[in-house]
Amino acid sequence: MLILSFDKFPVLETERLILRAISQGDVPAMFYQRSKRELMEYISIPLLKSKRDAEDLVKNYQFLFEQKISISWAITVKGSPEMIGTVGYPRISKENYRGEIGYSLDPAYWGKGYMNEAVGEVLKYGFNNLKFHRIEAVINPENAASVNLALKHGFVKEAYFKDYTFFDGEFWDTAVYSLLASNYR
Repeated sequence: MLILSFDKFPVLETERLILRAISQGDVPAMFYQRSKRELMEYISIPLLKSKRDAEDLVKNYQFLFEQKISISWAITVKGSPEMIGTVGYPRISKENYRGEIGYSLDPAYWGKGYMNEAVGEVLKYGFNNLKFHRIEAVINPENAASVNLALKHGFVKEAYFKDYTFFDGEFWDTAVYSLLASNYR
């Protein structure tokens, strides 16, 4: 079984980004981003309604890390402490050496390659440090940007589930993409 041995939160760095722990200082940015319909359009999670909801979400990210259940990073641009999005492994199956990658980015930062950079670093961490055998991306098929990002990183479409999730009064389709350690470049 996979053992997540987090002694302290791993800070990751790319050419333009710092990926760090999500903290209480991120509550305003979390609320701003997760209450935007534009950002949450393809994610079957209710919009945040209050700052209290954002505080609870931040506490949940921290709890899940402390309990070695999952890990998610705040995405920041070097030189600025402001969280512009999140990326990480919200679901980890230790017994199967598998993680599910998830990500979101403030629409003000779309189209600049930030998420491509962040996902690349988090995939590297997932395979090299967490020792995942398989990483999955569960994507709403209508989210072309997310599908393209997964494909750019070598993910392969494995499944398409019709009417898989019931959310906000309607059924949503879901596609599953995967990347195996043996295929990771």
